[in-house]
Amino acid sequence: MKRLFAILISSLIIVLSFAQNRTKTTYLSVVEELSRKLKLELSYSSDLVSLTDSTDFLFSSRADSCISELEKKAMLKITKTDTHLIVSSKVPAYVRLQGTVTDATTGELLPYANILIENAGTGTITNQNGQFDFKILGRYAGSKITFSFLGYKSEQVIMPFADNNALRVQLQSKPYTLSDIYILPKGTEAVDIVKRAVKNIKRNYARNTSQMEAFFRRTDYRDSVASQLIEAALLIQDYGIDQQASTTRIQLQEIRKSTNYLVKWDAKDRLFIAGLEKMFGHQNMFYRAYANYVRLYRSDWWFEPLTDYDTFKYEFAGFEWFDSVKVYKIRFIYDALWPDGRRASHNTNFEDGGCIYINSEDWAILKVEQWMKGLKGKASTLNGEYFEHSEMGYQKINGKYYLKYKQSLNAPNGKFWVYENPDAPDKHKKIKYMQWAETTLLITKVISDKKEMDKVRYREMLAHDEDSYKTTYPYHPEFWKNYTILKQKPMEEKFVKEMEWEKSLDIQFEENSSNHAENK
Repeated sequence: MKRLFAILISSLIIVLSFAQNRTKTTYLSVVEELSRKLKLELSYSSDLVSLTDSTDFLFSSRADSCISELEKKAMLKITKTDTHLIVSSKVPAYVRLQGTVTDATTGELLPYANILIENAGTGTITNQNGQFDFKILGRYAGSKITFSFLGYKSEQVIMPFADNNALRVQLQSKPYTLSDIYILPKGTEAVDIVKRAVKNIKRNYARNTSQMEAFFRRTDYRDSVASQLIEAALLIQDYGIDQQASTTRIQLQEIRKSTNYLVKWDAKDRLFIAGLEKMFGHQNMFYRAYANYVRLYRSDWWFEPLTDYDTFKYEFAGFEWFDSVKVYKIRFIYDALWPDGRRASHNTNFEDGGCIYINSEDWAILKVEQWMKGLKGKASTLNGEYFEHSEMGYQKINGKYYLKYKQSLNAPNGKFWVYENPDAPDKHKKIKYMQWAETTLLITKVISDKKEMDKVRYREMLAHDEDSYKTTYPYHPEFWKNYTILKQKPMEEKFVKEMEWEKSLDIQFEENSSNHAENK
């Protein structure tokens, strides 16, 4: 009996010893132990090589074979000198990925598709032409990159170990058919879906500080003729959905502005605008571009389709697919009661409304569209169809949603309408042409890890009331030559030709910068 007990104890010790040797550890612990055994000082850069991944690596009796195995298993390069054990990565410091995301059936390019690098906890999107061009730390090579788009099945590719400028990602569409008709639970109305989505905003959207790199572009038109261009690289710091939107900080990294060829406001217009700014304050164009319905859902604002359920009416407008999850499409219409007893929705000149797209699984808002458009040609609109139009989409990174893009139709940096007979009574005025603008904000990178943030200090942030039209800033041409987002979203040839009727854009950018003012 004693002998049997001794055998059992010995067997248990052997099993525990083996299990201990197979216990998960990290590559950092492994190389630290290796450096101790070799009596060499460990040297590596955490920015260029990741040693935090877990492993069940076992030491061999010989250091050389141990190093060889480590290099193969972890894609490392390990060098011994007389004093140091140097660990680096076999892949480049950064890997650049370029390509397109298209519909697998039609070949149509998909704008604003989500791109998520899973291990990095960061993401970006395609541009309006379905193209992407971004750099990612080489230490994430081998990670999965997920491409997704509303109405399509997601697709995953493995991040390559070297630059790739010809990635072609094709997504399979997932249309719904008559057999897919979704029956809402009994007693559920469209407004109930909106209410549930709003109730889950604090659960779905980031509540901690996050940082975003963004590209801003504003183009002004006189009818269809290009008349002004403003582009900027921004750093946005958002303190989370629990904090008021006014706490957001935006740092201007670079900007370039062309000459303004719009017909400018006359004295009467300027007086009216000054009165509005006195009442409501001037809002910086970049903060205005970042403003979106989810971020403003608690704001005291007259147009609140996410919270003002008495002023809007809602209807179920079908659904789409987001990968394998159904997305509710809820249409809303502004329906305020006017003093004369009429409802806003009965207006025959224009329609004021939009659509909200809500994930049926986690109740997150994936996209919001809002418009005010003319009906039956009875109203003069800015671009032939809309008085106002905006669209904003959201992306999920590390379990939380963030803004991924916003595009909108805006008032111009000048007069709305230019008349052939400006001195005639209003009812006899004839419109010569209309002026309007388009604004696009692309969130090119989201950072949720505070350790990786380059936080925006208070003294570096743009003032919320700064007039960026009038302010001059430094212009650095070398920055824009290497700014890859421009390759994602190049200017149309027609636009460039129209803007350069008098002088090149490079000269315009220089003349409208503080560099030019200082050199005068």
